[in-house]
Amino acid sequence: MNQTNKSSRIPLIILSGFLGAGKTTLLNHLLHGDHGRRIAVLVNDFGAVNIDAQLIVGVEGEDTVNLSNGCICCTIRDDLFKAAMQICERPDPPDFILVETSGVSDPLAVAHTFIHTKLSEFVHLDAILTVVDAEQYEAIPPENRLLAIDQIGMADIVLLNKVDLVTLKERLAVEKRIRTISPNLRILATQHSQVPVDLVLGSGMEKAVREVGRSPHDVHVHAASDGQEHEDDHHHDHVHDDHTMLFHTWHYEEKRPFHFKAVQKMINKLPMSIYRAKGFLYLNEAPDRKCTLHVVGKRVKLVVNEPWGDVEPHTSLVFIGLADGVPAEELAENFENCLLENQPSTTPLRSAINWVRDAWHLAASS
Repeated sequence: MNQTNKSSRIPLIILSGFLGAGKTTLLNHLLHGDHGRRIAVLVNDFGAVNIDAQLIVGVEGEDTVNLSNGCICCTIRDDLFKAAMQICERPDPPDFILVETSGVSDPLAVAHTFIHTKLSEFVHLDAILTVVDAEQYEAIPPENRLLAIDQIGMADIVLLNKVDLVTLKERLAVEKRIRTISPNLRILATQHSQVPVDLVLGSGMEKAVREVGRSPHDVHVHAASDGQEHEDDHHHDHVHDDHTMLFHTWHYEEKRPFHFKAVQKMINKLPMSIYRAKGFLYLNEAPDRKCTLHVVGKRVKLVVNEPWGDVEPHTSLVFIGLADGVPAEELAENFENCLLENQPSTTPLRSAINWVRDAWHLAASS
């Protein structure tokens, strides 16, 4: 199969943006839009467990490929190539391929995987779409600012997301900063990454910026460890020390339920060195439903979602921070203290009052 004509090749859209900007929310929006197109998805998260792939709602099977334990712009680039080739060589290829990069990926490096390899016979780069968090952009750590700038500089379209969390003056200030990076960039202001699907799918916004003079950046990550072995019912990632690290990740799993107020208090006191946390919580106050946690900078959001269904209730969280900034041992101890079984005993009446209060807080969060 030799697809050299652009019109016969599969359009590729790369979703970029710094940690917590709203890429997975955008991906869910595109997948469930009323557009009638068949979309294959490649999802990258650099922790050992691909939380982003688990956050995709209602899409299963061969049209979603998970790429974890590395960043697709560097350490698992070969995996990206192989997964994309398998999609392209299907008897019934998709109408679009969407690649959701990790928050620390350089989109130019990801684009090169498709432009400068055999994949160019099957795929053409339709657009790079970068999501920017209007509230948190100014809070991006200085050592990561160059990466965030490059993500914007490589974009055909920028979604200035979460504009409902800032004033008009703050929004215009962020837009001005974006314009200094790329003056003619199309900027779409959004809430919850809601954008008209036809502005993204098949936009044909590809530009010559792909051939810029700089080399793609290699951004490496490190899975932090608390240095201890654990039983099967709760797992923590161990150290990988084979390359220079800019980011640390720590993955936490637990099958026992947590007490909502204890977890809430602990999460609100996370160290500033942790920039991002995401995943699912198994809470005693809502035992039959997944509770999704998102932490971006100082912003914390806990939402009660769909029932667990056939999945056994569990907690699965990933924490992302700067190098040497994820205190794994301390976090493991803090979570242990938040387990329901480790809470002080209360009278039945007090327990009932606490349950009603906590359930109200959870409902308000959703």
